[in-house]
Amino acid sequence: MILTGVYLLLFCTLIFVLPFFKNTGINSRYFVVAFLLKIAAGFALTWIYTHYYPDRQTADIFKYYDDAEIMFSSVENHHYMDYLKMLSGIGNDNTYFDENYYNKMNHWYRHYDFGTYNDNHTIIRFNALVMLFSFGVFHVHTIFICFICLLGLTALYKTFSAYFPNKEKLLFAIMFLVPSVLFWSSGVLKEGLLLCALGFLFYGFFNIFIRKKHILLNVVCLVASTFFILINKNYLLLAVVPALICFYCVHKFNIKRPVLFYTGIYVVAFFAGLFFSNLFLEDNLLETFSLKQRDFINVSKGGVFIQNDKFFVRIDPDKKVYLDTLSKNNFKIKPGSSYMYWTNEDLNDTLYTKNSTDTASYHLVWDLPIAGSTIHISRLDPTVFSLIKTAPFALYNSLCKPSLLSSKSFLEKFSAIENACVILFLIICVWFKKPDYNRNLFALCLFICLVILLLIGYTTPVAGAIVRYKVPIMPFLLMCGLLLLDTEKLHLAIRKPSGIK
Repeated sequence: MILTGVYLLLFCTLIFVLPFFKNTGINSRYFVVAFLLKIAAGFALTWIYTHYYPDRQTADIFKYYDDAEIMFSSVENHHYMDYLKMLSGIGNDNTYFDENYYNKMNHWYRHYDFGTYNDNHTIIRFNALVMLFSFGVFHVHTIFICFICLLGLTALYKTFSAYFPNKEKLLFAIMFLVPSVLFWSSGVLKEGLLLCALGFLFYGFFNIFIRKKHILLNVVCLVASTFFILINKNYLLLAVVPALICFYCVHKFNIKRPVLFYTGIYVVAFFAGLFFSNLFLEDNLLETFSLKQRDFINVSKGGVFIQNDKFFVRIDPDKKVYLDTLSKNNFKIKPGSSYMYWTNEDLNDTLYTKNSTDTASYHLVWDLPIAGSTIHISRLDPTVFSLIKTAPFALYNSLCKPSLLSSKSFLEKFSAIENACVILFLIICVWFKKPDYNRNLFALCLFICLVILLLIGYTTPVAGAIVRYKVPIMPFLLMCGLLLLDTEKLHLAIRKPSGIK
């Protein structure tokens, strides 16, 4: 507790002292309050995971921390070069590190390969780095990630505050006080690191290309933040990079219809990507996207996955009796069993067996539980028509799930209430829309949100995961509404029913 208090006091002092938190239109003490709220949310998240998700191997907040302890054991054993190689990712891809470290971890290698960078490495390395300062105190990790996330959200606020005259406090609330953002970005999870990188990406870009100040420093900021998004959630760049290019073009060339311009650029970018993927990739973008959706659905259903030199097999979670145990990690499939499988030569083609005669032995790849809050998502075919046809349902899922009627757990119900409040806020903003607003910034926020919401809605069959995946774009979604909102018109509407003049 003493060490936790020391770091808490240190970071609060830094907020008051650092120039970064000054000249923002908001008093520094409000940033301290936001930081303390994040600490409280982070401690609450830790308490929830401790008491309601006691299995540390499946609890996100602990499982990467536990793996980081294995990495940090290299320091405790005075193998400092091992630690530096694993932390940097340079010179660590060999049998030595597998045998001594990575094979002892549970989450260094992902259970399921979605064809993107393994962002488990990022959060494990973060925890291993902070262990130099935490001395085994878990709450110190929470304080570090809360401060890192606060820096990113402050960068995001400073980037956009000039576009919201007389709405600075509302913008501050959007950045720091939205419950899902406050909650999920305050624990020892990937969301806090991602929001930090995203905030400095926009901060660097706007200072270089729009405000043209401190160019060298902001180039470093832009490059570093882009790299950290690449090793965290690289799909965000699919939405953000085209939007930033469009914003600059509209700003530079004074384009009169930004939304139409953004639409054209995104459509051209999509079909260009589809064309080049047809030329150079085995599966084009649509086929890859359809397969990834299938993979996410399979993972959400759980099951036992086993493999030998010919086949990759999935046994339903409630059909484990179909397996004969040869040893701890080796099995045979009982005669007459039913299951789905793939050949190792073609993992894209799903096959089914209803009456097995296979007598071969298999080794265990992983044993996955059923996701707790699965929802229906429309199956994607590898066609543009299927993508367009399922888009409304994908947007509905990503905006409205979990819903008030379908939510079960406390966290789901809390998220359902937030979804309802966000939709109500957006409706109010449209209803009390002002005629003159920054259409370029509105298009930037709108297209970032549309792309990410569609990606989430197309591929995510778990309501709880949707809530967390939306965290990085929640500020942009609410900024869309705030840009439109005529606060004077809203104030008048509120006063009229009560008879106030």
